[in-house]
Amino acid sequence: MQSLDMLTINEELRNEEDLVEVIWKAFTYFPEGIWKGVNYVGNINVKCDLKIKTEEEDCGGFTFPRLIRKIRKMKSTFGIDDLLLGVTHDPVIFIYHQFEVDRIRRVVNLVHDYVSNDVGVISLFDTDKDAPAKVTAHGLGHNQGLEHHADPVDLMYTGLLHGKPIKIDGFCDECKRKLKKIKE
Repeated sequence: MQSLDMLTINEELRNEEDLVEVIWKAFTYFPEGIWKGVNYVGNINVKCDLKIKTEEEDCGGFTFPRLIRKIRKMKSTFGIDDLLLGVTHDPVIFIYHQFEVDRIRRVVNLVHDYVSNDVGVISLFDTDKDAPAKVTAHGLGHNQGLEHHADPVDLMYTGLLHGKPIKIDGFCDECKRKLKKIKE
């Protein structure tokens, strides 16, 4: 069984218990015995890397590589051995360059979940009220070795938030088999 340590990022005015509850709801998508529990480490205030203007508001945001470095630094500072998951309502973006026939184009994407073996980040920016536990379960699925589905089969669908509706509100049979193997 694996434990998860969670810290919130720039959430001082929000309710931490609600975010811990999101993690517990995400755990319900997994077979019993995969996750041992969640330990709330606390909130950290991190200076945003950039300003983002949307139709509704102006807000700060993070660039993905810098935020992951900051989370890894916190993991080292706190001496955490388990997975450290940072959760925020701020946008996290990944910028990359795409080569095209006649030009190089800069592409900016929102990152809602990234979870590796040691650290992860969940951004609840631009999610509706039912999505946080699903996004978290999707990310934690990656931590357990699950890969994306191109089709809207289950929670591991690449277009989970803004694609077609998924067929199964959970993991498909193949993903469940993989998770059960990990548990054994």
